[in-house]
Amino acid sequence: MNSRLRWSALGLLLVLSALLGRVESDWTVLWPTCVALVLVFLWRNALVGLLAGALAGALLLVDGNVIGAGRIVLLDQFIPIFGSTWKLSALLFTLILGGFVALIEASGGLQALIRILLGKGVAPKKRMQLSVVGMGFLVFFDGLANTMLIGRLMRSAADRCGVSRAKLAYLADATGSSIACLAFVSTWIAFQLSMIQEGFALVDEPLVSAYGLFFKSLPTNFYCWFTLVMVFVSVCLGYNPGPMAAAEKASSEMNVLDGEATLESPRGVWFYAVGPVLVLTLSVPLLAYYLGADHLLPFSMEKFAAAYAAAENQVPYILVGSSVVASLAAVVTLFFSSRGRSRESVLSTFLSGVRELMGPVGILVAAWMLGAAISQLGAAEIMGQLLSGRVALWLLPAIIFILGSIISFSTGTSWGTIGVLMPLAISVVFELTEMQVGVDALEWVVPVIGAVFSGAVFGDHCSPFSDTTVVASVASGVEPMVHVRTQLPFALITAGVAVIFGFVPYGLGIPAGICLLVGSLALILFGVFGRRERRSA
Repeated sequence: MNSRLRWSALGLLLVLSALLGRVESDWTVLWPTCVALVLVFLWRNALVGLLAGALAGALLLVDGNVIGAGRIVLLDQFIPIFGSTWKLSALLFTLILGGFVALIEASGGLQALIRILLGKGVAPKKRMQLSVVGMGFLVFFDGLANTMLIGRLMRSAADRCGVSRAKLAYLADATGSSIACLAFVSTWIAFQLSMIQEGFALVDEPLVSAYGLFFKSLPTNFYCWFTLVMVFVSVCLGYNPGPMAAAEKASSEMNVLDGEATLESPRGVWFYAVGPVLVLTLSVPLLAYYLGADHLLPFSMEKFAAAYAAAENQVPYILVGSSVVASLAAVVTLFFSSRGRSRESVLSTFLSGVRELMGPVGILVAAWMLGAAISQLGAAEIMGQLLSGRVALWLLPAIIFILGSIISFSTGTSWGTIGVLMPLAISVVFELTEMQVGVDALEWVVPVIGAVFSGAVFGDHCSPFSDTTVVASVASGVEPMVHVRTQLPFALITAGVAVIFGFVPYGLGIPAGICLLVGSLALILFGVFGRRERRSA
């Protein structure tokens, strides 16, 4: 779609927003969300869509008065963000972690680690793929950095081992966003926690613990867990459904491609990458223990758990502190990896990583603004009343996951999906449970949070509009649409298992652990029988 049509669509939707501001209907509370989704799809830009949704909400609030809407956007949606300690720390943490990623990439430690994993000579095909997955677990703190680094560093190794570049792109993409979404320290976590907070703000409920709810939701993030299981099924059992089988067969029959058989010489040692990552991982629980414990010694796991819970209000400072400490560790390793490196070059490396996350930070700010508009319209209470008696509570997690998957696939943005869907989903849970005696809203908030995250990651894995899809394909040396076609069967199978063996049985009262176990067994059976059918054919 050309730019003229995009601008026309933007103008038309905002004019309709002004007209709808004079219409009294409960359904108009959905209009800002619809505007955001339509424009994200048309513009392929989450920032534009979310900002337009916030403006559309402001127009509804002032009956179409443009000047009044601008005042609301500025004074009620944008400026209050910078008066919130939590939101400011979320912005700072995300930017610092971007610089951290750039520093460890520049140290060369990842290249050295790959050299060790693959060994000398031609590495076995399965070992090479497991090395890709292992690197995905190591670079857990950012999905985009994960796919970019792994695709770029492992491409020549894939050629040496007869692994198709389409398979490399799948392995990098499937591990990237899934692990970043599940990790308790990542470039995602500040955004995830802030969106959970936005949901509670919509219904004016005291937030028990954003971090606590995040941890409780991890077992119900069925799509991400099953995606990781599917990765191991594909590698260990050789299961390659759909077009991936043809890509793998063609790669196995080809010789080394384009003279790219030689791995780059490492510019550092493996600890230059592992060391700062360990610092990042350990600094969060250690800082939480330091801030939450009355006395540091003697240490016990019970005391550690109590300290972690007591430090909940300090989470913004803990996240920022851990990112600063980890970045300093990365600076030290960078100096050792490249003696004589000037301070200016270290600073420029760090700032280049910060700049790469300015876009996601803009999306975060726009999502907060849209959440404020939704809250001001009273969307939570109205949606709860409209859905009451129409949606069975046990089906809500599955419905939220399917809706999130559709949104993320259509728009290509996981963060945009979370920003649009999370506040509404949490608020709907409170409204629905409020009308049912003896039902604890928090018990249902947990799987809904997992469902929103799962649906958002689905689009990250297979949408042709997703930045991680494009980055994974480009970094791995394969056409983006080839990557989409070869990865889509994996994503659809995993999503189906997540619904049938995850969200639906969990809604009926089956424990999450059993759901994960049965769903994993189902994926293994897919791999076993799928491989047998291809061999018999």
